[in-house]
Amino acid sequence: MFCFKSMKARLIAIMVSVSLATSVCLGSIVIYSSVQENERLLQAYREDLEKNARIQLQNQTQSALSIVQDHYRRQISGELTREQAMRQSADIIRMMRYNDGTGYFTIDTDDGVNVVLRGTAAEGKPRLDAMDPEGNYFIQDIIRQAKQPSGGFTAFMYPKPETNNPLPKLYYSIEFRPYHWVIGTGVWIDQIDRMVAAHQSEMNRHVWEQAFRTMAGLGVMGLLLILMAIYIGRRLAYPIQIATQRMRALGNGFLEMDGKTDSAMKRMAERHDELGTMSRAMQEMSRKLCENQQLILRMAREDALTGLANRRYFTESIRKHPAGKPLTLISLDLDHFKEVNDRFGHQTGDAALLILAEVLRQSFADAMTVRMGGDEFLVAMTGPISREKAEQRLTSFMKKLIHIYQKDNSLCHLTISAGIAFSVQGDVPVDVLLHQSDEALYAAKLAGRSCYRVYTPADDMSKKEG
Repeated sequence: MFCFKSMKARLIAIMVSVSLATSVCLGSIVIYSSVQENERLLQAYREDLEKNARIQLQNQTQSALSIVQDHYRRQISGELTREQAMRQSADIIRMMRYNDGTGYFTIDTDDGVNVVLRGTAAEGKPRLDAMDPEGNYFIQDIIRQAKQPSGGFTAFMYPKPETNNPLPKLYYSIEFRPYHWVIGTGVWIDQIDRMVAAHQSEMNRHVWEQAFRTMAGLGVMGLLLILMAIYIGRRLAYPIQIATQRMRALGNGFLEMDGKTDSAMKRMAERHDELGTMSRAMQEMSRKLCENQQLILRMAREDALTGLANRRYFTESIRKHPAGKPLTLISLDLDHFKEVNDRFGHQTGDAALLILAEVLRQSFADAMTVRMGGDEFLVAMTGPISREKAEQRLTSFMKKLIHIYQKDNSLCHLTISAGIAFSVQGDVPVDVLLHQSDEALYAAKLAGRSCYRVYTPADDMSKKEG
C-alpha cells in the first residue's frame, strides 16, 4: 500500500502507527475500566448505606429499650409503680428524636394497641389490622419480627409525617416482654435512594473529568511518542545506513574506511542499552519513596506503641469539630502504673498499655481513642450521647479492662480512673472541655481511684481549695 524508499522512513512509520494505536487502546481501556469500577463502587456504596441504616436502627432501638429497662428496674426495686414506670418511659421515648429530628420511635402492645406515636391521635387506639397500599399487615409483621430473640426488620409502605404519600420504609422492632410492648423505629428508603443518586451524579462527573484528563494526557503522550518514534527511528536507521554504506563500499572494492565511518562502526560495537534497567530502578525507588511517605504519615498520627491516635493528631482533628455540635471527652489514667512499671519492668508496663489500648479501641469503636502520653488516654465522642449511655459504656470498659488485668499476677493491682465532661450543645470550647475532663479525672483520683467522675463546677473549686 505504501512504498518506502528508505529503512528510516519505514521504521518511523511503523513506530508512529504503534504509538497512535497504543494511545487509542489505552484510552479506551482506562475509560471502560473507570465506568465498570464506578458501577461496582456504587453498588458497594448502596450496600454500605443499607447496612449502616440497619445498624443505626438497631442501636437507636436499643437506646430506647434501655430507657424502658431502666424504669422497669426502678419498678422492681419499688421506687416506681408499674403504671408510673410505663407512663414515664413512654413519655421519654415519645420525645426522643435522632437524624436531625426526622427519626422517631413507636411503642405498640403485642396485641396491636398503640402506646407511642409522636403524640398523635393514633395513641391508645388498636391498629393490629393496619394495612399498607401493597396489602401488608405491617403492624402484625412488626410484632412478629419483634418476638424474635434479637428483634427483626420489617419492610412496608408508610407515609412520612405531614404527608399522605406512602413510601418504602425499613423498620426494626424488639419486644419488651414484662410490659408486652413492641418498641421500634424505621427509616424511609428514599433517603438512601437520594444519597445513592447524588453519589452517582458525583461519580459520573468524576468519570467525565477523568476521561477528559485521560484523553488530554494520551494526546500529549501520543505527540511525545511520535516525536520519540521519529528520534528512535533515526537512531535505529543510522547504524543500518552506516552498515549499508560499508557493504556498498566493499562491493565497489573500497576496503579502507574513512575516519567518519570507522568511528561510527566502533560506536556500534560498544553500544549497551540499559533503558530497561533504568526503568526498573526508578520503579523500585518510587515504591520505596511511597512506603516511606506512608510510614512518616503514620508516625505523625499514631502512637508508636499502641497504634492509637497521638496527642498531635487529636489536637489537629478536634480543631475541625464544628461549633454547636455535641462533644464528649473522657480522660483516663492508669492507677498504680508506675509501681508496676518499676517492679516488673518496662515490658510489663508496655503490655499493660497495649491491653488498655485494645480494650479501649473495642469499647469505643465509634469514637476517637487517643494516647495523650505515658499512661494517660482520652476518648472523644463527637455524636450526641446521653449521660447515662456514656457512663454505661465507660463502666463496661472499666470492668472489662480490670477483669483482664486481674488474670495476670503482675497486672492485677492495676486499676483505672476516669473523668467525663459533656458539651451537649457544643458551646464549650474544646480546650475548656478537655480541662473539665481532666478536673473530673482528678476528682476520681481524690475519691480513691478505680472509679470515674462526671465534671461539675465543684471539681474546679475543690481543686483550688485543696
